Amino acid sequence: MSEADNAWRIEVDGVEHDVDVDVSAMTGKIVVRLDGEVLEEDRIWFSDKEIRFPIGGHEVQVEVDLAYAGFSTRSALRLDGRHVEPLRR
Repeated sequence: MSEADNAWRIEVDGVEHDVDVDVSAMTGKIVVRLDGEVLEEDRIWFSDKEIRFPIGGHEVQVEVDLAYAGFSTRSALRLDGRHVEPLRR
């Protein structure tokens, strides 16, 4: 299992993919990985961040938002608009 802050295993067209999201509440840095490869590195500043990317012909949306007055973050993943539960730790 991934060491990321949040991780998902999703099946798209019969193939499993791992999506990992690491977020640093201290620096605001966000790293999104698909199957271990970095797709995007960005920063979150004072508001929510939305990152979109395709897998096959499907759209994946990762949402990262600030929680607890900015002292923490939380992330969610949607595949074709449907919420996907993260892997349990």
